[in-house]
Amino acid sequence: MSLAPIDLWTTTVPTARLHPHFRSLAANPVERACLDRWAEGFADVNNNIAHEFQTKFSPAFWEIYLYRMFVSMGFAVSRPADRPDFVVKTPSGGIAVEAKVTEAGPGQPPVWMPIHEVPLDREQFYEQTCAKLSGAIASKLKHYRTYVNEPAVRDKAFLLCLNPYDSPHFIMQGFEALARVLYQYCDPTLVIDKNGNMVETGHRRVESFTTKSGTVVPFGVFLNPANSELSAVYFNPRATVSKLFADPKREGHPKERVFAQWYMVTDGTLHLQEAHPSNYRETMADGGYLMLNAYAKHPIDPEPFFKQGVKICSFDADKRVLMSRTPTPFLETRITCGVVPDDFPPELMVKGKAAHSTE
Repeated sequence: MSLAPIDLWTTTVPTARLHPHFRSLAANPVERACLDRWAEGFADVNNNIAHEFQTKFSPAFWEIYLYRMFVSMGFAVSRPADRPDFVVKTPSGGIAVEAKVTEAGPGQPPVWMPIHEVPLDREQFYEQTCAKLSGAIASKLKHYRTYVNEPAVRDKAFLLCLNPYDSPHFIMQGFEALARVLYQYCDPTLVIDKNGNMVETGHRRVESFTTKSGTVVPFGVFLNPANSELSAVYFNPRATVSKLFADPKREGHPKERVFAQWYMVTDGTLHLQEAHPSNYRETMADGGYLMLNAYAKHPIDPEPFFKQGVKICSFDADKRVLMSRTPTPFLETRITCGVVPDDFPPELMVKGKAAHSTE
């Protein structure tokens, strides 16, 4: 039975309450068509996806993205009426999926602000992001434990899909923040051996973070066997509105451009690509990371993710070694140049211009 299309664009709130990213997409028929294709078949079980998409944006965008990613990987996807957010059927078994985002708090620059307008203090940025990621994981684990024995999820792997849309700089973090939170791992020391290979000789271990109020936020979620219910965490810093430029059916302006950097494992180089969207391809999962829990009660098979361009990370707690497998090519960065329609409604502009993430 096919589901009726979701109307993401008919607004029911005043313009001032519309999220800047929604305003930008709503005024561009090319972007709207791409998002509508992503949402085809998405079950709006809570009857609120359009409202969230228009007013909060990131949580709804992340859910719609995840749905399309799982479908593009060939998985059967269902949306239970209650919980979890998705149940995914893969060749290796079922996966219960919870979706979560972190966002800017009061007084913090929102994700839609131009990155050049927000100074970067690297350590402060990672402390803020890690604290939010740690809290998000703890809350989702607590939530999952309230229904872990229900028939829909019993004996299934548990995947938390978590993206930190909490700062304009989130696109720069790679997997460093999550490596701190999950493995207490950061700032590796690397040297090049006599064979030309890059070898890690050590790293900094960060066991916790203390907030300004004195609260201690512990790290090392995947170093604790008590968290064995959580099989893995997936996130993707390339999952922004610019991924719409990779839609193979996109009918964009002739002057649109995509600039991408692809890491080639075979020779350790970055391949630079410039293309019109009609000549550019990436998978929905390209640029993503799958962080595995060595203590997982129900491990996730990483191969379907790896084949779609996802970097796989795991950790040997005894040897304190981070292990990773990087697909070739791997999407490191992507910058897009869109064209604002001539008839872009002035009332949808933010600070006198169209708000649009270029990453």
